[in-house]
Amino acid sequence: MARKKSTRSKKNTESTLASDALRSSPASKSRTQAIPVQFHTPLQTVELETRPPAVNLAQAAMEWTYVVRSRLRWAATDAAKQQRKVAAGLLEDMGVNRDELVALARAGIVEVSTQWVGEEESGWPARVLPWEYVVTAATADLRGKDQSLTVIRHLDRGTAAPALRSPLRVLFVCSEPGALKGRYVFDSERALVQSQFNNAGGAWDELNNPTIEELQQKIAAFKPSIVHLAGFDSHEAVEILARASLQTTTPSDEVPEAGAGIDSRADGYVLAGASGLDFVSPERLGQALTFGHRPSLVSLNIRNSAARVAPQLVAAGVSAVIGFQDFFEDPLAEFFFTILYRELSIAPPNVRDAFQQAWIRTREQSGRPTQGTGIVLWSDTRQVVQAAAQRKKKAVREEKPFLPGAVPAGEVHEWINLEMEPVKDLNYSMLHNKRPLFKRFQLKCTKQTTTVLRGVNVKVALSVGEETAVFERTLDVRPPLQNIPDIFVPLTSSITRSVHESVQTSLFVEVTWGDHVIHRDTTSVRLIPVDQWRDSDEDRKWLPSFVFPRDPTVTNLVDVAQRYVRVLRDDPAAGFDGYQSFDPKRPDSVSEVDLQVQAIWSAIVHELRLGYINPPPGYSSELDSQRLRTPSMIARSHSGTCIDLALFFASCLELVDIYPVVFLLEAHAFPGYWRASDYHQAFTEAHPLGIQDIVRADSTTTSVSGAQREAWLLGKATYDEIVQYVNAGKLVPLETVRLTENCGFWEAIDAGRDNLRPKREFAAMIDIALARENQVTPLPILGDNS
Repeated sequence: MARKKSTRSKKNTESTLASDALRSSPASKSRTQAIPVQFHTPLQTVELETRPPAVNLAQAAMEWTYVVRSRLRWAATDAAKQQRKVAAGLLEDMGVNRDELVALARAGIVEVSTQWVGEEESGWPARVLPWEYVVTAATADLRGKDQSLTVIRHLDRGTAAPALRSPLRVLFVCSEPGALKGRYVFDSERALVQSQFNNAGGAWDELNNPTIEELQQKIAAFKPSIVHLAGFDSHEAVEILARASLQTTTPSDEVPEAGAGIDSRADGYVLAGASGLDFVSPERLGQALTFGHRPSLVSLNIRNSAARVAPQLVAAGVSAVIGFQDFFEDPLAEFFFTILYRELSIAPPNVRDAFQQAWIRTREQSGRPTQGTGIVLWSDTRQVVQAAAQRKKKAVREEKPFLPGAVPAGEVHEWINLEMEPVKDLNYSMLHNKRPLFKRFQLKCTKQTTTVLRGVNVKVALSVGEETAVFERTLDVRPPLQNIPDIFVPLTSSITRSVHESVQTSLFVEVTWGDHVIHRDTTSVRLIPVDQWRDSDEDRKWLPSFVFPRDPTVTNLVDVAQRYVRVLRDDPAAGFDGYQSFDPKRPDSVSEVDLQVQAIWSAIVHELRLGYINPPPGYSSELDSQRLRTPSMIARSHSGTCIDLALFFASCLELVDIYPVVFLLEAHAFPGYWRASDYHQAFTEAHPLGIQDIVRADSTTTSVSGAQREAWLLGKATYDEIVQYVNAGKLVPLETVRLTENCGFWEAIDAGRDNLRPKREFAAMIDIALARENQVTPLPILGDNS
């Protein structure tokens, strides 16, 4: 259903985004103030200093961290343009003039330099602020469409550790202790890392699930030049363990509790410990990694590692550290490190050049809005200045095309191989929304070459009954690795309506290069029924496809509700006009929206007389969550589960152009609605005015875990922001199970607000309007399925 454009009055969005909290009072700031930050480019250095009114750097660090981690909410909207303007305004307030901004835009690479003065508490805002986004966003309108900009960090601690030298000594550390074991498979990551150093004449060693004592002993004995850490950061580990604890009757002893000496909000790395898990702080990790030896590079393939963990490792004595700002997709992370290590394996190794090349290639692969976000390089030396001289020493490597006819048939696997991981249980809503069939689909060039392999053909066929849906593409493969992230197949309506129970089917994969067969095989996969939905991290995002505003029962109910809305609005000509009844100059006019929602509530209560029922069978508690009923099925059976009722009510709201949401708790679901399109627009911009009440910023807890994975899926990190909108009366939760108890509308609102009070149980909020803007559409199973 197409959404009407908002009739709201135009606000000065830019002034809304530029929170007054970023500025201090000009009365007390009569002179310029130095900021402990410099921008270095190959041609110049820009000293930052604020002019009145001065920038509150701590507040800016807190605000931009939250905004950047919510970027999927606004990156594809008009708010992205405003964010760029605000970022440019922030740099202007820091003393960057127009000519300097133009110079930054054209530099190709910018190094942000800050000082380390001996403790994390001093100068932390300059290290935490996501300069990668701020600088690239501020310069975006001054750069050409294809002109990239890489931002790196320099931590000036007075001394420097040894730079990388060949041959390289690589230590791969994999940590999945206790209850975290088996959450990820690290074999592919290990193989990709190791493969880049096999022919470099260096040394390789591994540690699996070490304690911190075992780690430091290995550092002292092996003396690695590169340490690659894989596993879990503190935030992700706490989230996993807390969810597992909620799903069992016995709380997990491994979940950190207040007063246990662990701040679960702080950044860190999880190692094995005496009680199963050891939440290692950045300071302790730095001490272990520099015990008797100082590595030249540490790669942190863990989330939430760029703001505090990485710079503290540099402060401890590591020469360079790479970390992630927040969540980063696993195949992309593996791709990045593969390119990085391929570049480093070619003497003389240069961290700056390798990082820049790997990051550029990764952005090309992503397809996500990654502008200036994601991966951060910290170093203890000025990389921009030194890399210019080093780059001249390195031979120029041209990427020449290579055709299959030049390779004998028996040698083809010495050139290219396929590594893939199909999604074994295909949620139908995922296929409907054209999402990939594979968690990982990588073409690996096994030779150490820069040759581009021309004309590699990929074919994937999903069979259901007598029909087959096919994906096919021909592409050039650039060494050492090529991700193909968007393998999906078209689905016909006959297939759609034929799958009412789980079926085993086949997925055929063929990769050829000319006459050479790289891979040809069939694997078994399970196609989940069309009405099946699983409340998992991967599948919950497709819940909007089960909101059916055109279901016959929904359209009929809204017609019946016309009688109720006329009575409630005391107007014989009243109807469902959505947000058109809202006047921004009269905030109390939101009550007209409430009355429309109340009319739908009343019609359901009095016309349908619903009862509560348990979910229909899914036949596998491990793999299947539950079968969802359409509104027509609910009307026929006069019953539904909590999720059925939430989706039914959301469908009714969407039909009358009132923007619905669905709240997901750990064991419950209920809907809500935005009282005005203006409120929804402000939420989309992800720059709340009361951000100081949402994100706590200090020297130890600056991260916001649970980054937003999709524009419409708001995770745990947004809980405080969501509650702020609820408390302000802009977002209204409704407990729709009360429909089965013949309760009143306002009582249901009170119950909905009560549902949100236990923060620990909040899982996510799904915004249906944002989902539709991102082409997540209803499944074609309206009232005719039974």
